[in-house]
Parts: sequence; structure tokens; C-alpha cells
Amino acid sequence: MKIVDYKNYGKCALFERNGVQVMVTLDVGPRIIRFGTAELNFLNEDLDRNVSNGGDYFDENFGKGTRWYLYGGHRVWKSPEDWETYTPDNGPVEYEASEYGGSFVCRAAKRFDYTLEVLLDEKGGLTVKNKIGNKSSAPAELAVWGLTVAAKGGTLVLPLNEPADELNPVQNVVYWPYDDLADERLKVGKKYLTLKQTSRENAIKVGTFAKKGRAYYILGGKAMKWECLPEKGVYGDFWCNFESYTNNHILEVEWLSPLKELPAGGEVSMTEKWSVVDAEGFDGSAKSLEKFK
Repeated sequence: MKIVDYKNYGKCALFERNGVQVMVTLDVGPRIIRFGTAELNFLNEDLDRNVSNGGDYFDENFGKGTRWYLYGGHRVWKSPEDWETYTPDNGPVEYEASEYGGSFVCRAAKRFDYTLEVLLDEKGGLTVKNKIGNKSSAPAELAVWGLTVAAKGGTLVLPLNEPADELNPVQNVVYWPYDDLADERLKVGKKYLTLKQTSRENAIKVGTFAKKGRAYYILGGKAMKWECLPEKGVYGDFWCNFESYTNNHILEVEWLSPLKELPAGGEVSMTEKWSVVDAEGFDGSAKSLEKFK
């Protein structure tokens, strides 16, 4: 592990193993701001701070003029989404790190602490544990929400569920109020859902229950692979454990846990596994999709 200065993020922890680089912000966030190779970062870096939020809620709870910034990369949130979800994590991160991983904590929120734990294995696979701790005196019901903002210009591929028989439904597809169902960026077939990140400004978001717990983001002849198997329990957002949002700035790959009762002083978590896999020759055709079962 090295501490480096990275672009306009300030100090970051850098981990490298078997050709894979992982970088976590220390002066803001935390965000996993880099995952990939020396030549290719799969994660979005919002260097111009294009995506942010401010207003009365932030002024009243965190001080006048405070804004929440996306920053890019991967973060942990709580769901269901409300204003409390948007914690302005603009200060230094509390952390402990070893050679190939560490724990990175944001304590800026009123009720919850948010922690990213990462460990880079000898093959270059990354385990990401998204954790939420309840530091208030009252219990809460929430889901853990891991959001990865992917670099521009790629294509999300989500393998869909296998049918059990000819009588029962196989897949739910959930939409948001601003969606255009004829949007050419989104394709839902029998085996795969794909969503492209383009220069189109209009936002679109889609959710589903992905039994296989796998997703890919294809960029530059390689793919970032997520593995996040669903747990038993009740899921929110019309039963979604997977969601994806895109506009002209970003594409988010989002995994959610079931709703959980979080007692005062308690902690809940959700684990994702990331890796880099070959995607040479991918063109969106049915034949090229078969590589991502």
C-alpha cells in the first residue's frame, strides 16, 4: 500500500497486485476512485464536480453552503433513498490499512457511519464490504446500497434469470418516473439486459431482481465484473437487488441488500466481489453477449 496524491482528490491509498490497481480516497469520501489496470480505470472520476446537491436540507443539517458531491467511484449509501441518504462526505476519512486492503470510514452523517472495507487478493480480485453502522439511540430499517459510478462510454451487461418452467414469471423490470421506455440505450432481451452510457442528457434508471448476482461493464476490450448474490429477505423498490442509472455524465451499477432491522449500535453489511475479465470483440451482438453468462 502506498499513500499518493491523485488528481484533485488529495491523498489516496493505492493497492496493486497481479496487474490490478485499486485506489481509495482519504481526504474525502471514502470512494474507491480507481479499479482496473495501469492503462484502464473502470471507474468514473468526477473531476469537474458535475454532479452535486445542495439547498435547505444541507444548510440546516450541515452548515450553510454545504453541498454533497458525487466525486465518482464507488460509495456505500442507505436505501430507501431520501435526503438523509445524501451525506456530504467532504472531509478526511478515518482508516486503517495493510499491504493489500483496509477499512475506510465516513462519520459525517447524523445517524449512521459508512464503511468501505477492501481486500485485493493474489489474483487481482477485489472484495468490497459495504457497511452501515447505527450510532443513534433508535433502531432503523434500511438496506445497504453499494453504488459504483463507471467510466464514460461503456456498456452494462446484466445476465437475466433462467426460467423455472413455462407457467411462472422469470424477471421483473422496474422503471422510474423520468424513464422513456423507448430509450435506445436500454435493451431487455430474454437472456440479457444491456444499458449504454452515451452523451444523451436524459436520465434513465432500471431495476430488477438478479438471481445470478453478476454484472459486467465493458470498456476498452475488458470488462469489470461484479458478483453480489442476493440474500434471503424482503427487498425494496418493487423487489430489486440490482439497479442501474445513466445520463450524459455517468452510469451507475448498484447492488442492494434486503431491508434489515438495524438496532441502536448495530451494523449491517453487503459484500461485492470485483474482477477484471477479457471482453475483446464485444460488439453488443447476441454472439458476443454469450461470453457473459
